[in-house]
Amino acid sequence: MDTSATRLIGPLYHGTRDTAARTILREGFRRSRSRSYTGTGICLSESLSIAYEFGMYETGGCVLEVRLAPNARWTDQLDSKATSRDVWDEFFSESGMDAVRNFGGNVWVVWNPTVLVSITRLSYREAIRCLCAEFDEDGPQCGYNGVVSDYANLWWKQDATDPNLTRFPDHRQQLMGRLKRFVGRTHSTSA
Repeated sequence: MDTSATRLIGPLYHGTRDTAARTILREGFRRSRSRSYTGTGICLSESLSIAYEFGMYETGGCVLEVRLAPNARWTDQLDSKATSRDVWDEFFSESGMDAVRNFGGNVWVVWNPTVLVSITRLSYREAIRCLCAEFDEDGPQCGYNGVVSDYANLWWKQDATDPNLTRFPDHRQQLMGRLKRFVGRTHSTSA
């Protein structure tokens, strides 16, 4: 489906190193010089938890909240079943699309950086609060990666079964302290 909107599209999220985020905030996004599995496009996600994996505040990262212009031309249907590096770039070159929403919104690939009209850096507090809201929306059975999984297991009182949290008690205490400081509690009210 080729789509346009009447208001900004988003929020979408991009996780990155803090130093890269400062450059993006100052100069805007740019397409990559080298190809990833999505070609040279800019990768965003509807899911903050996915972006957080790439921009963990605990290791010098951050998450940027991004919105696309209402007139951005995007689709959620790639013409090819193969989604190799070359296919993405070829699709954008041939279609004139600005962005593609793929994998159920887990990945948005933006080819035209000028459609990214709003970029803000989430504070650590904002990111953790949004992460916990996402946990509540997804429920306790949803799986995550890295430190996001550790936060989710604490949030759902499943920390006794998480080897990262049982084997590294200092790590567990640090994450619990952040949850308490940023959200006001260490567990979901539904746990």
